[in-house]
Amino acid sequence: MNTSQRPSYPLASYLLLVVAALFVAWLRLRHMVDFVEWPDEIWSLWHVRGTFSEAMSRIPYDWPPLFSLLAWAWMQIVGHTLEAFRFIMILIAVMGSLCLYRAAILFNQLFIPLRQDARQTAFITLVTFAGMGYPVFTGVEVRAYGLLLFLGPLTLWMLLRWLRQPHLWSRSALVALLMAAMFYSSFTSLLFIAYLCAFVLILRPRLLLLWLRVGLMTLLFILPVLPQFAASAGRRIDTMVQALNPFVPTMLELYQLYSGTLLLAGVLALCLLLLVLVALRQRQHGPLLILLLLWVSAPAFDYLLLQNREFLMPRYLWWVVLGMALLPGVALLYLPRLARLGLPLGMAALALLPVDFSQYRSIPTEAVPMRHVLSWLADHIRPGDVLIKDPYCVCGDAMAWDYFMSQYFPEGYLPLVDSPGEHPRVWYLATSGWQQDEALIEELLDGRKASIFAGPWNFLVRLYEGPPGRGGVAFGDSIQLNGFEVENNRATFAENEQLKLKLWWSTATPLDLDYSISLALLDHSGNLVAQTDGPAQASDTPAQTSQWQPGIYYEDYRTLQLPPVLAPDDHYQLVATVYDWRSGQRLLPPDNPNQPLGLDQPGYWVLREIKIISY
Repeated sequence: MNTSQRPSYPLASYLLLVVAALFVAWLRLRHMVDFVEWPDEIWSLWHVRGTFSEAMSRIPYDWPPLFSLLAWAWMQIVGHTLEAFRFIMILIAVMGSLCLYRAAILFNQLFIPLRQDARQTAFITLVTFAGMGYPVFTGVEVRAYGLLLFLGPLTLWMLLRWLRQPHLWSRSALVALLMAAMFYSSFTSLLFIAYLCAFVLILRPRLLLLWLRVGLMTLLFILPVLPQFAASAGRRIDTMVQALNPFVPTMLELYQLYSGTLLLAGVLALCLLLLVLVALRQRQHGPLLILLLLWVSAPAFDYLLLQNREFLMPRYLWWVVLGMALLPGVALLYLPRLARLGLPLGMAALALLPVDFSQYRSIPTEAVPMRHVLSWLADHIRPGDVLIKDPYCVCGDAMAWDYFMSQYFPEGYLPLVDSPGEHPRVWYLATSGWQQDEALIEELLDGRKASIFAGPWNFLVRLYEGPPGRGGVAFGDSIQLNGFEVENNRATFAENEQLKLKLWWSTATPLDLDYSISLALLDHSGNLVAQTDGPAQASDTPAQTSQWQPGIYYEDYRTLQLPPVLAPDDHYQLVATVYDWRSGQRLLPPDNPNQPLGLDQPGYWVLREIKIISY
């Protein structure tokens, strides 16, 4: 077969590739919302707000500008929400997977001349890379490492194309431009660039002069950021020294992080062992196999040379995962043909195994679910609510609060306070199981009770709720109505609707009798429109008032069903009364200025006027 001719691709191959690309996207899309953000990811978006010059001025000393530039441009198009940025990272991840597939075809053709077999084994690489834990995580997280897992495969693909026609200036310039793009994305790509240089010179030493041409062009492209790199490299190495852990546990942990699960790491280890045996026995492809083995063994050299645990993390050696993804495809070349049928399905099944993605974060108290909790809080707060953060709470840094508060509370209607004061509804944010301010909790419970809550242990927000008015109105000598709340603070209703509200009751002294509570809606003439009678209705409120204790507020939830037909009338009155259900005698409010219009019976208190729209 003349390999210089472009072979035809069956339609089935294209369809299979589309399915694989959708599989890559699905594995990442399902985590687009539920991945918990952390400060480094939030910084990627927080620092690029504002004008272009403002965003570029905030780039730190140890990061080149390319990812910040792309993030700023994307923000101008879609806004600044985290999910919108994660979507573009997923698209980049899909493109990176397809580039790795193309690179794997050319890489495998270094072993076999038949393009059909190369496509089959490259498909194994694509499926493997799709489901590895670190590429999945990086394909969602908004950081430059996701961009690198696109530029890395693309650079490898173009480099392998360059090996076929190294004399073409266009291919040389493209490889140089891509290597420079990696360097402009992260200085960690320097190690991958060095490996690619070794790859070319060991595999094709006769191309030294042509490769020097590529190197010189790359150097020209990266000259603007070389001073920044030189200034930051030494400072970062000197300030982040961490003692090494034992070699074997360190390597096992690192490769599990790349793979995501121990089972997938074990399968890749078996592929690596097979290729080691092949390299020892076969001379023809020995150098190429050794280069691949050196690729995936880079963390061991990092361990021995740098002597710094800080840099033994996937994000500093991100390019190693590309070589690991190539292992099954190359190993398949030396396995029986029958294995080529089952291995793709097996790798796809491994991709569906659950992965603990929290292992890619630093510590749980830094990666707190602010989006989920603040989104829930935005749906539950009311005007007048305040938020208190416990002084000991490890609840996200100031940058994260600044970034998310403007999204979920754009009008700034959730004040942050230091003391509950007289606020009836106070949201309290704490780290559960952590040290907490006991005096603050006692102050929260003074006239309030713990209510609904949301969030995990490291970002738990709870409502402490008290009555709207602590004075209220007294019925008789003991029972006190301390306030009420109409659902959604509505004042206008339609016919055939339900009017829902909550009342707050208390008693100054123990009661001997069990009283009933009546809530009614009257028209301007005092005629009854709707009514609900009975004891206080709440799960934690005793139905018998004789069981009520002084100093405790009791909730009472009521629903009034409005009639389907009403005469036009703008003066409906919502009234309440308390009475002895056996004798019917009402407890009278003293000096009642709120006696309902058109009603001669004493003992009723007008809560508010309600408007009902009727036709």
